[in-house]
Amino acid sequence: MSKNTNIFLLSVAALFAIFGVMSAYHATPYAELTNIETINGTIHKLHCPNKGAAALSLKESDFTYNLTVKFKREYCEDDRSQILLGKTVEINALKMNDEYYQTYQLTGNGQNIVSPADVEADQSSSTFGLFLLAFLLVALVIYKNKTAKPKQ
Repeated sequence: MSKNTNIFLLSVAALFAIFGVMSAYHATPYAELTNIETINGTIHKLHCPNKGAAALSLKESDFTYNLTVKFKREYCEDDRSQILLGKTVEINALKMNDEYYQTYQLTGNGQNIVSPADVEADQSSSTFGLFLLAFLLVALVIYKNKTAKPKQ
């Protein structure tokens, strides 16, 4: 690989590593969060995108409540998602910006649907993924430079 390619790939790896450190630094455990809001409402719509985590909207609110990847896996199929529509739930969430909340706990019908452990698992897997990408890019640069034949 050329020198410019190596510099670019190592720069991207450093960027992933920096984002990984920032992600790990800013991930606050649920027990330490102080501004959690409790919202009661009725599920109006589930948002189940092809990639990423699911979200829901309440009839009484204009906000979107982000959920976990585990929730998407368990409830975003056609037959499973319909059982939650119209159900009254209690949400413990943290406001992220003007339109979104991060849901840390979702309880409905006496059943815990999303738990803080699920959210923390999503956050830690995202952080691990950033470090893994950085490692793989550095490994690629090292491998390509070892296998490159010197020019004569």
